[in-house]
Amino acid sequence: MSRSGFFYSIAPGLWRAGLVLIILVCMSVPAQAEFRGQTTREFESGAGAEGMLLPSPSPLLPEPAWGAQLPGRDEWIPVDSLQLDTILEAGKFIGLNWSEAEQNAGTATNLGTLSAAASQAVQKAPIWIRSSLANVFQQLELPDQLTWATVINNAADPVVDEIAFTVATSSPAWLSSIYANPQLLVENAQQLYLADTQLNYVQINDYGTAAAGGDYYSTTSYWKVNADSQTVQVTVPREIYYWYIVHPKLTDEIPAYIDPAVVESNTTHANNIADPPLGQFWRSFLFNVQEGDYPCLADTLAQLSTVWNRVGPANDAIRAIQWWVNHTMSFTSGSERPHQPVRIYRKHIGRCGEYADYTEAAARAALIPCTQITSMSTDHVWNEFWEEGWVQWEPVNGYINVPLVYENGWGKVFGSVFETRSDGCLTSVTDRYSEGVSTLNFTVTDSLGWPVDGARVILAINESGIRADMVDFTDNQGHLTLPVGENRHYYVRLTSPVGIYPANPGTYVSIIDNSTAGETYNFTLEIPAAFAAPQIMTVPAPPDNVSDWQIGVNFTVPHQIIHGVVAWDDIDVTGIIPKYYKELEQPGSLNLLMTDADNYMFYEVAQTCEAFGVLQNVQGGGGLFNIPAGQDWYVFLDNGCHAANAQRVTGALLFLHYGVGNQDETVPAAQPGALSNHPNPFTGSTSIRFDLKNGGAAKVSIYNIKGQKVKDLLDGPAKAGLNTLAWDGTDSSNRPVSAGIYFCRALAEGGSHSRKLLLLR
Repeated sequence: MSRSGFFYSIAPGLWRAGLVLIILVCMSVPAQAEFRGQTTREFESGAGAEGMLLPSPSPLLPEPAWGAQLPGRDEWIPVDSLQLDTILEAGKFIGLNWSEAEQNAGTATNLGTLSAAASQAVQKAPIWIRSSLANVFQQLELPDQLTWATVINNAADPVVDEIAFTVATSSPAWLSSIYANPQLLVENAQQLYLADTQLNYVQINDYGTAAAGGDYYSTTSYWKVNADSQTVQVTVPREIYYWYIVHPKLTDEIPAYIDPAVVESNTTHANNIADPPLGQFWRSFLFNVQEGDYPCLADTLAQLSTVWNRVGPANDAIRAIQWWVNHTMSFTSGSERPHQPVRIYRKHIGRCGEYADYTEAAARAALIPCTQITSMSTDHVWNEFWEEGWVQWEPVNGYINVPLVYENGWGKVFGSVFETRSDGCLTSVTDRYSEGVSTLNFTVTDSLGWPVDGARVILAINESGIRADMVDFTDNQGHLTLPVGENRHYYVRLTSPVGIYPANPGTYVSIIDNSTAGETYNFTLEIPAAFAAPQIMTVPAPPDNVSDWQIGVNFTVPHQIIHGVVAWDDIDVTGIIPKYYKELEQPGSLNLLMTDADNYMFYEVAQTCEAFGVLQNVQGGGGLFNIPAGQDWYVFLDNGCHAANAQRVTGALLFLHYGVGNQDETVPAAQPGALSNHPNPFTGSTSIRFDLKNGGAAKVSIYNIKGQKVKDLLDGPAKAGLNTLAWDGTDSSNRPVSAGIYFCRALAEGGSHSRKLLLLR
């Protein structure tokens, strides 16, 4: 049988995308002020402005089409596979290599190595966490992998998911530092459930367990009084629960046990880190400890039945926390400006920066989602809590759900206002706090006009000098949109792996003299350098006329992921500035290459090679590579088409053999009707159905991923029409088989059909 070397069906997408963009807006600090309100350090100030950049039309770039499904034939049986739900950072690749000497396929990748313990921890974690957890483990040295994998592997329900999430979303800089204590993650998770037993207005809901496996998770439900005076229960979305209740990091502090008696250094914010019993963790310390005549938070909340009453009595948890904050804190500060809530509680004084950290920690300790809102341009910071949406909250002034009080009551003129996620990701919320909003659209390109992804854009304003006010990053198409306040003068600069703009370091370009509410401004920022894309030369596929081995590919890139640099994080005392991952609801793109061993080596070393079956910068695709005899071959997905952004890839690379599992068949190859099963995936058993046009001999068998027969479900006569069988996940000796991918093959007079089954345990 003659076969072509490779075939695929896909519409190519954008050729590349590129960079990191940063936009800064100045912080206003009156010259006579003795103290700043915020405790975070300021963004870098500018060295001056270089001219004025005029708005330009924003180019509309075409979206690539989705790839075709993997073509195949029933005679080709999968022998091994590489299942993909993987995060590929810029410059990383993953695939299969065919070893001629060993006559089998193995993994080819430049991702880091996963230890056995780390692999076990990834499999124990919920499915929705696994790719992020594996990505973090691959950035750690093996001893650090063992440390954090052991925490997950030793954990028991119901806290496995909370611990796994924290490891998966923490920076490798912290996980590999001397300040990271595995015990803290265990205490953090356990305290959630201890608090749950003491609070009436909230309950933690666990959906599934680690013992059962699969896509298990937890969240919280609350009782509240709505605007119609009805007491109703609301459930927090999963991502809100994990990011804004579970995570032990608030903003810029190092998650650690803190000695409350030690004055905190304003330079390192790390000198009061101490192991227990001297060291205390904020979640349990703020919730349980009572000092002197100050009220205990747990006692304050013990008898409350609602989280927030929009109307009616003020006897709810939000107002109780507000009362507790103001009865344990006074608005003033000395020279010490701590970031650690434990130290803030011991001092019992602070300005808006300390109050925001303190309030956020207290709310999370009380199982209420809470975050921090910052305006660098006006030197102010406050909070929001979640209750079917984010609600403005500032206990020191008694504000709840009055977001325009700063603009209309205080007279503040905002530049940017942003929310800070626990990993340092900033998200603009300017439209919630400014009545008049302008929109800035940026497109960043290199000198050849190609979009630059992951460009760090710094937006600045002029207030006693040019100062940064907001930082964000471009997507794969080089785009970034920022809402900003009205009546401000804005400046911009950016940095990226491709280069900087403007060309003089530290300088800005003026873009708007006086922003107008409702106006949209489009800017194109061109970096005077070209992105060094991989040099891939497409060559014809080598001939192969023997039906023996194939590698199949079927992949999609459902999401692109901003891999941003954190604006501020105290862990930089280690000399490492951490990064974060922000998954966008936009398709990503990758390259697909097929090469021989020599070209694979060239690509690893110099990012250049000859390849065939090439797909460049596409959102997905599929195909089959027929493996010629005589040498090793490589098939891999590569993120060399992006300067900084990571891409999430799903799908599979399959290693197939012609006719495996066919040797012992006693019925002729035939074509029964459609083969299906339900449910799929399944845990206990699955119902398998197939149609026969005419009754007669049939055989239905289960094979494992290596093509080895597991069990015959039917070997004999079958009726005409619909036939139904059941497989309970056991082998021919009725022993349970392990979780994984299996194949059901039905043969009858007229042909055959195969179907993939996924067994979960």
